[in-house]
Amino acid sequence: MQSSLWFYLEDISVGFAFPQMPNTLAVGDIMAGQPGKALPPELENFMSAASSDGVILVSFGSYLDFLPPDVARRFCDAFSDGRNGLRVVWKIRDKELCSFGAREGRLKLMSWVPQNDLLADPRVQLFISHGGLSSIVESVYHTKPLIIFPVAFDQPTNAAAAESKGFAIRMNIGDFSPQTLLTNIDKLLADPSYKRNARLASAILRDRLDTAAQRVSAMIDHVIKYGDRHLRTGAYQLSTTQFFMFDIFAVLLAAVVAVLSSVILMCYCICRTCCGRCCATKPKTA
Repeated sequence: MQSSLWFYLEDISVGFAFPQMPNTLAVGDIMAGQPGKALPPELENFMSAASSDGVILVSFGSYLDFLPPDVARRFCDAFSDGRNGLRVVWKIRDKELCSFGAREGRLKLMSWVPQNDLLADPRVQLFISHGGLSSIVESVYHTKPLIIFPVAFDQPTNAAAAESKGFAIRMNIGDFSPQTLLTNIDKLLADPSYKRNARLASAILRDRLDTAAQRVSAMIDHVIKYGDRHLRTGAYQLSTTQFFMFDIFAVLLAAVVAVLSSVILMCYCICRTCCGRCCATKPKTA
């Protein structure tokens, strides 16, 4: 809480807009991709053999290399389907989960892929990802629409933001069918709005007067010169009671108790008055 500066991995081009304090700085663009390098010969040969429809890149980062067999089979069924002519490069540790798909020649299984270089390749048409911020930023930098299967951590929020900005489709990894995945792939490729929105987000990401490293350096120099008091919120000066608004809650609770007590007392008095009148008018028996 007493830190002078906060640097957080977020960027307006791919995420939601959030209110910021003067001592916070978004540096999510530090993960932006770079111009692609030449692909390894094995991968280049596979890419060159793709039809004019192009290639799909599939990578779930480091967390989902242990896909359950039933989930992997659904992906395999979708990627092995002959509905479209796209080839698939899939980063997966256990290649046996989809060995039958690889034998058909349309699916390239690799334990590691040069993700940025592939995304920079114009033959890659879309990216299927788990929705990590780094993957989304790299994909947007290279104007590639996404299909996102968020699992945990920041991924659901990242996926929701990407979908709201119109360059991604969010899917549930625990509940999808090969047909649904194929339908969304076709939708992403056929609807030009996804590519258009990816280009817009990429332009916003790239349109910076300085790099993330330069902005961080400038903020550190500013604090060294002038201190951080003018950047810090007044909340740091509040006591624990004030910060959590216990005093306000106490006043509100006292007001509620006073109102309820007054209502109860009023009801009691009305009941006593009514009962007294009824007893006074009741005829006496001999």
